[in-house]
Amino acid sequence: MEQNRYEFAFERYLRAIGRPFISNRQERRFALNDGTTLKNFDCLVTSRGGINWIVDVKGRRFPGGTTSPKYWKNWITEDDLTGLIRWEGILSGDGSQYLDRSLFVFAYHVLGSQSPIASERLFRYRDAYYAFLAVPLSLYLEEAKFISPRWHTYEVPTRRFQQIATPVDEFFKYDGQLVF
Repeated sequence: MEQNRYEFAFERYLRAIGRPFISNRQERRFALNDGTTLKNFDCLVTSRGGINWIVDVKGRRFPGGTTSPKYWKNWITEDDLTGLIRWEGILSGDGSQYLDRSLFVFAYHVLGSQSPIASERLFRYRDAYYAFLAVPLSLYLEEAKFISPRWHTYEVPTRRFQQIATPVDEFFKYDGQLVF
């Protein structure tokens, strides 16, 4: 599977702000000792300050459709949730380094005049505009509702998601001056 445009756009954004990161290959699932597999995360975002974030990028359009436009789509799969939870445990070693250091980044491809963030905060990549919003795994877990038994998906109700999602530049404390 080829890396998608949302992940590419997010990586370009991280490069643009000078935030160190390591990409993770998505082609194969991680094999565990018990014979099961685990969904890979998208990247590990690091800083000189010692804070490392396990990031799963969720690409969505804003609005989400043409016949019935929906804004603020933030659904994730059960596989996304269990993957980040398990990766925290695997990468923690002693259980502390990555505790509460997993993050969903919702990369919205802004298609119309409405945007989830101020227009001056949008990131342009390949003639498209993206808004990046971050929600820590622990906070997403507190707020998420199970929405589909068929697809095993969860989402945070729109109004609450608007309250808890943080623009990535604020989350990573980027204001034009790198803070490491």
